[in-house]
Amino acid sequence: MRTDSPDNASPRTRPYVQSWFALAASLVGLWVIGLGLLSYLTANPVTLNRDQILDATDVLTAVVEDVEVGRVRVEKSWKNAVLDEQLTLINLRETKPASHHGLIIPVTLTGNGWQITPSKLPREPPLIYPATEESERQLRHLLKIGRLP
Repeated sequence: MRTDSPDNASPRTRPYVQSWFALAASLVGLWVIGLGLLSYLTANPVTLNRDQILDATDVLTAVVEDVEVGRVRVEKSWKNAVLDEQLTLINLRETKPASHHGLIIPVTLTGNGWQITPSKLPREPPLIYPATEESERQLRHLLKIGRLP
């Protein structure tokens, strides 16, 4: 007959083992919650396309007013080439932007008018970026030094 089964454990040992098991399960649960938070807070950070920003005639912080027409309200011109308060971008519809949200939009003046500066990514629409503190910090750094930190 075996004497090492859990049924034969002394009454003192069972609560001790259960408390260690509860502690270990709690630590695993906290670890999983911590990983989930870390994943949520750092997932998909905005990274500006260096070549697109540097090749652009200007970079705007703007709000989309009419996607179909391509009209944006200019809040800031980072290279001071655009002096208008409103601008029509001929290829805005390709980017499927969210209306009434602040965006960072690299623009180039062409013979047909203003357009979003194309990126060098093959068969991809031009890139626009949400206007956040981080994206504006990257933009300032790119315009000052010519590369991302």
